[in-house]
Amino acid sequence: MAENSQPQLGRRQRALVALARFVCRRALWIVLAALVLAGASVAYTLARIEFLTDRNALVGPDAEYNKRFMRYQQAFGDQELMLLMVAPAPGPVDNPDYAPPVPGPRTRAQMKAAAAEVAKKLRSRPDLFPQVVERVDPNGFGGTRMLYLPLPDVQSIEAQVQAGEPVLRELAANPSYPGLLSGLRRGIEEGRAPAQADPAALRQAGDGMATLLRALRENLAAAPGEAPPQGLFTFESSDPTLDNEGYFFSWGGRLLFVPVLPARDQGALDQVAEPLAFARQAVAEAGARYPELAIGLSGRPVIYSDEMASSSRDMTWATLISLVGVAVLFVAAFRSVSRPLLAVVSLVLALCWTFGATTLVIGHLNIFAMVFAVVLVGLGIDFGIHLLAHYCHGLRRGFSVQEALVQVYAELGMGTVLGAATTAAALATAMLTDFLGLAELGAICGMGIMLCLLAMLLVFPALLVLLDARRVGEGSRIARQAGRDEELRELEQPRHIGAGRLTRTLGLLVALLALAGAGYAGLRATQGWVPFEYNLLELNDPSSAAVHWERMLVQHDQRASYVVCTRGSLQELHELRRRLEPLREQGLVRAFECLAPEQETEKREVLHKLHGLLPGHFAEPTTANAVEVRAAARKLQAALAQLATRGDDVAAAFAPATEELRRLQELIKDQPGHVEQRMGETGPAFFGALRTQLLQLRADSNPPPVTAATLPDLLKPRYLGKGPTGEEVHALYVYPARNVWEHELAGEFNRAVLAVDPEATGVTIQIHESANLIVAGFLRSVLYAFLMIAALLALDLRRPLALATAMLPLLGSLAMLLGVMAVSGLDFNFANFFAVPILVGTTVDAGVYMVHAQRHGDPVLSLRHARKACLLCALTTLLGFGALSFAHHKGIVSLGLLLSVGTLGGL
Repeated sequence: MAENSQPQLGRRQRALVALARFVCRRALWIVLAALVLAGASVAYTLARIEFLTDRNALVGPDAEYNKRFMRYQQAFGDQELMLLMVAPAPGPVDNPDYAPPVPGPRTRAQMKAAAAEVAKKLRSRPDLFPQVVERVDPNGFGGTRMLYLPLPDVQSIEAQVQAGEPVLRELAANPSYPGLLSGLRRGIEEGRAPAQADPAALRQAGDGMATLLRALRENLAAAPGEAPPQGLFTFESSDPTLDNEGYFFSWGGRLLFVPVLPARDQGALDQVAEPLAFARQAVAEAGARYPELAIGLSGRPVIYSDEMASSSRDMTWATLISLVGVAVLFVAAFRSVSRPLLAVVSLVLALCWTFGATTLVIGHLNIFAMVFAVVLVGLGIDFGIHLLAHYCHGLRRGFSVQEALVQVYAELGMGTVLGAATTAAALATAMLTDFLGLAELGAICGMGIMLCLLAMLLVFPALLVLLDARRVGEGSRIARQAGRDEELRELEQPRHIGAGRLTRTLGLLVALLALAGAGYAGLRATQGWVPFEYNLLELNDPSSAAVHWERMLVQHDQRASYVVCTRGSLQELHELRRRLEPLREQGLVRAFECLAPEQETEKREVLHKLHGLLPGHFAEPTTANAVEVRAAARKLQAALAQLATRGDDVAAAFAPATEELRRLQELIKDQPGHVEQRMGETGPAFFGALRTQLLQLRADSNPPPVTAATLPDLLKPRYLGKGPTGEEVHALYVYPARNVWEHELAGEFNRAVLAVDPEATGVTIQIHESANLIVAGFLRSVLYAFLMIAALLALDLRRPLALATAMLPLLGSLAMLLGVMAVSGLDFNFANFFAVPILVGTTVDAGVYMVHAQRHGDPVLSLRHARKACLLCALTTLLGFGALSFAHHKGIVSLGLLLSVGTLGGL
């Protein structure tokens, strides 16, 4: 078609035609400048780019809740801990029904040994692990350790001491084997042995005496040199999570955990990659030595690191696969290699420019903005597709390169510019939200789309000019005439009736699907459907072992989630906990944890009674002979015989003790020399240790006031901080009783705590409030994108019918997407919500191109070529985004599915 047959060009079209002629004249210089700029962008990015990995800095850095958390971190330091966990095999990994029995003493000892081994290995690298706390010495509480026992345990100790007070009195005066037997006798004579108690209490008293006498006999009968018995007078806690060596157990003793503080590389994308790799190697080595145990790592740093590694790997592969796939599809569609590959080269140059622009304007990449490369690959190539489709059509019509490019710029230039502007605007509207991560992603994508447009309007045509330099002249007059004749035949030939019916049928079907999807989604919404998945744990790579361990914690412990309240004094902390206590009764709070012991007043009252029962003086251990032991045993035997006359139940309960006493007397009678030798070997050590234990118990029963000085040094960073002016700040940790990975449960828990303490902060508040901010930003960005696109289209198209036509693909796409989501259960989440602004930008392009193609040139032929180009654009976009569906990270998979469904809906 000759130029003089073209309609009158407008001012904007004339500017684009001038640009086309400029590209033809300066093609080589444009390409060289583009290559230099790309190289400079890459070099500048490698030298200056930083990674913003602090999630708190991405979500409402100026929000009050975030400021409170920052103040807490400044006072107490980093409290985002790894958790080394040890449990009986097989463990929770790929075992959702994992529920082992409470481990026995042997397994419990193995769990502690394995934890100590891994902890020792981690402490060998203080540069990677500033703090590893596998246990806290019970003697390190400055005499206050009994205040941290459960109140029932303190009461049980007091009751046991009261029942054994005659024994302790005799041992204090005569710490020897005869003194021990005399103390048991005095307890019976003074009525301390239960005579009319319930059968269970009788059996317990009888079994306790029998166990003591059996240990005494076995010790005296043992071979020379054997150690005396241990733990005869220990007090077992009613709480199996308490350990006499200070290890940390939970879930009724089934799980041992070790808090580990990893060093963070603030400049790295994955801040704990090196510590985590070292820790996992240590865990693997320990696991090989303890096959009966399951050893794992979890905690938010581990989960976030795995998420970062998985998402980075998936995004890298998805970008490469989509780039190669788009190139292959591009080549196949145009049945050519060179020209489509030039479009891909132009796209790569645009990506390089985008990296440089991001480094210059923003200076860093955040974890949300990493998705921009896939977005640009999926969207940026569209401009090249339309340009190449019409360019090749011009060449087939016999046009020269310049004539073909002028024709393309005249017919599609404004459509391309408007399509890029609407897409960039749709993505850039995220900048208007308060969510910094989304705002920066929108800014980068907006810049990237415009740079892709620049590459496709300047560099790609310049490359085509250099490739087709031989055709810069007049073109082929014969081909031009043949092309004109072919177009006339196409215009004169009526459309096939079947094809028209098929088109109308497909159009009607798509419209019905869109209406049905929108209607069903609206119906589901009235029934309480909330198409947003807040649970971050469900988005992670299911192959991550840390996720499996975390799910077990969520079900049984919730240790990784907390709200923290801070006060300047322990008295204020006591008062605050008293006000929070009703939340435990309501089932919202599982436990409290702080420097101030729970029920301290009640415990001190019981300990005061205990202190009065314990002797004030303990003699040094003495030696004894066999005759003295045998005499004391006979007196005890007589007391037991007298006790047995009180009833059959009493006699039966103490029968084992009577039998053990008889066997002891036979041993003394048969082997008096051996018995005396054993008493000489073991007596001083055994009774010396017992004396020390009783002295320690007496000291612990009169605890000093709880202060920061009484807390073990290992625990001080967690419970004691420094305020802005150096004042002491105390922390009270409040642990939820329910799964706060669930948004509604987290909100209920947070609101209840904040109602009592409006200054509370912590992990659960951070995640919940950030989630609300992200969702609000998501909704606003979608609204802004619609308004911006409508405004741009109205300014360009100016007619309501044209505006409605251009918006049809967008509206149909979103309607069908919502319908598919409502039917399939596919939800929006924190990894895929940006799909909507992407779809808003990309699906409206098809309508824009179709409207502009109808306006310029021959309406029928232009529409035919535009429709084919739009179809190819949709397929390349579908291929680019569909690559995400094969990722391991479930959030990225859902992003690929949403974009694929939305793109198909826009076809």
